[in-house]
Amino acid sequence: MGGDRMSRLFTSKYLVRLLIFSLLIGTVPVVTLGTLSFIRAKDSVQQKVNDSNMQLLQQTQKNVEQVLQLFENLMTQYVSTTLVREALQTSITERNFEMLNELTAGLNKMQPFELGAKNVYLANLKHGWIISNQGYSKLEDSSMSKAVQSYFQSSAASYWTSVTLQDQKDSPTAQSVSHDPASGVRLIKKLPLNSPNTTGVIIGELPAYSLEKLVFNESADRETVILDRDNRLLTQPEGRVIQSSEELNHAIESINKSDNKDRGYLTFKTHNETIGVMYLSSEYNGWKYLSFSSVSDITKDSRAIGWYTLYVSLGVFLVIFFLSWAGSKRMYSPIQRILSFAVSDQSSNDGHIKDELQFIGDHIHSLRSSQTELRDQLRKHSKQLEAFFIRRLLQGEIRPGETRERWMQFSYDSEPAQFGVMTVQIDTIENTRYTEGDFDLLMFAVNNIVGELIPATQRLEPVVMVNNQVTICRSGIEEGNDYGNDLYRFAERIQATIRELLNLKISIGISRLYTDINDTPHAYKQSLEALTYRVRFGEQVILPFDSVLPDTRIAAAYPDWLEKELIEAVKMEERDKARDILKEFIQKVLGDYPRYYDFQMAMTRLLIDLIREWQEAGETMNSLQASGKPINEHLLELKTAEEIEEWIFHDVIEPMMAALHQRWESQNKKISERMLDMIHKEFESELTLELCASRLNYHPNYIKTVFRKETGSNFSDYLSKYRLSVAKQWLVETDMKINEIAERLQYHNSQNFIRYFRKLEDMTPGQYREKHR
Repeated sequence: MGGDRMSRLFTSKYLVRLLIFSLLIGTVPVVTLGTLSFIRAKDSVQQKVNDSNMQLLQQTQKNVEQVLQLFENLMTQYVSTTLVREALQTSITERNFEMLNELTAGLNKMQPFELGAKNVYLANLKHGWIISNQGYSKLEDSSMSKAVQSYFQSSAASYWTSVTLQDQKDSPTAQSVSHDPASGVRLIKKLPLNSPNTTGVIIGELPAYSLEKLVFNESADRETVILDRDNRLLTQPEGRVIQSSEELNHAIESINKSDNKDRGYLTFKTHNETIGVMYLSSEYNGWKYLSFSSVSDITKDSRAIGWYTLYVSLGVFLVIFFLSWAGSKRMYSPIQRILSFAVSDQSSNDGHIKDELQFIGDHIHSLRSSQTELRDQLRKHSKQLEAFFIRRLLQGEIRPGETRERWMQFSYDSEPAQFGVMTVQIDTIENTRYTEGDFDLLMFAVNNIVGELIPATQRLEPVVMVNNQVTICRSGIEEGNDYGNDLYRFAERIQATIRELLNLKISIGISRLYTDINDTPHAYKQSLEALTYRVRFGEQVILPFDSVLPDTRIAAAYPDWLEKELIEAVKMEERDKARDILKEFIQKVLGDYPRYYDFQMAMTRLLIDLIREWQEAGETMNSLQASGKPINEHLLELKTAEEIEEWIFHDVIEPMMAALHQRWESQNKKISERMLDMIHKEFESELTLELCASRLNYHPNYIKTVFRKETGSNFSDYLSKYRLSVAKQWLVETDMKINEIAERLQYHNSQNFIRYFRKLEDMTPGQYREKHR
């Protein structure tokens, strides 16, 4: 029987979860505390070892650099003596034995036992000699010649460099060493010091074993190496931690890839274990000091602490398990009694309900879901009703009594307030990534942005009205509160945000402030009227109604003279002049007609006068309606003065110029052809320009201009030249006398004919006849 009871207990999901939860509450803190204690202990041990290794590494660096700086100071003192400065200016030979002895003695003093210096060289490139601890020789005969030349060509005046095995072999004092790849270091100083004109160099050499004496490598689980600035080994690892050159190369690559290359600690894995590297970079000569240690040796004590923590945690877990089991059974009994009121005894006893709280929760969740769904539907319909109310309010379709009812329905603040209508219009979607089909979506996006930027307490529900986004803003009536400035700041934020998010230019019209909500339709019209003044201010503007509303008490005269000049420029096909006059006309009208509707009437009058000139020229309106709509309707859709100027010039004036040019060209060609025909047929008569004009029914000045434009010559000059060509033909082909020819060609005096003929042909008519017969 006890087994059946136990099995029923474990069929309950709630009881099992309660037991698991109790175990987690008791176990997780213990496991967490043990884990954190182990990690803390491990990190503490690791940190102490790292601090110890760093101190030893810093001590090694200090010892090495003390020796290096001492050696450098000795060399600096030596080369600063008068003897060395004099030697650098002297071509030393074996005869200068006294100077050689003194120089050699100075070099020997730079090799005390505690430094372990190997050799010091003093070389003069100008006079070609070199002196070392072994004596004097010519530079060209010395094995150091190539090294001296390379050091001398370096840009640095003083620096440390490592010595390779090949360098040691080239040296006359080379010894057999096993340190690879560097067998020592050299300090190079160009001479004279601090002078741009160097003539010599001093080279101090320290062997690698001298550096190794200064390195702390007493511990079996740690070893230290030194690298030069080119990552070349200056001290050789003993193999206690670093077993191969691959491990050393891996450590160097890891240091080069780290963010902090001057000092730090990192680890890397080898084939056998994990190795920790503590490193320092010297500011003195750029050498790197590396201390390698085995991480597994360091963490021996940490692992012992970990096992101890694990055993304690297991013991605590067993105690918590028994306590959780007893407590869970006592906490489950009230739940069982509550379930009996929700379900039948048969369902409970059959064990079909495994999770009692879930059964109860499902019913509660179903009830709350129904409640939430109903609330969402009410909220959605309420927003739609509110937006519908705002649209009717803007259009003036709400009675004052209904306004009060809706005000209470939508829970608006009933305190006295001042209102203002803000209307947003998209200036243009041309030259953007949007199309006409995207306009409704853009207006929806603008409406959402406005709703986000203006706090809900300072506005009613934003709505979209045809092509406008409209918001009724409200604020409490407080003394000293200029709500107009607040509206302007809201408009600036809206304009900047839409520009940034949608990459659109918008303009915003703001009505006057009012305190009676029933004045909203009138305020809406004011905001729309303010937007019409974009024709004066251009695109992407904020237009408060009070600021743009002009004083129209003085009626200005229509600029007829500019219109006449414009029409004359169109007739004369003066494109640039017509463009300038049109621009001047629009600016003049903008200045004289402040109200938009007056400006619109003036522009409509100009358009009508241009069309009348067009029709009087015998042209139709078909070519001016290429956009598919009448031009007066198209004019009303334009928003800025620049758009109006561009449209009138390109869609009205330029087509007029083209058509008039074609018509006048055809007409002028006929006039010039008829005048030429008169000249060719009636050259023997007294033909004049006035006579031609009377026959063609045109003014003499007009046909004079047309004839010159078509032929490139004046009428009288062309007539005289044509008569001259006929005279030359008669002189050659006939026996007519010269005075007879002059008389037939309307020269009343033959001398005048002879004089004109000689002027053009450089000979008399008689001479021309003799020459060409």
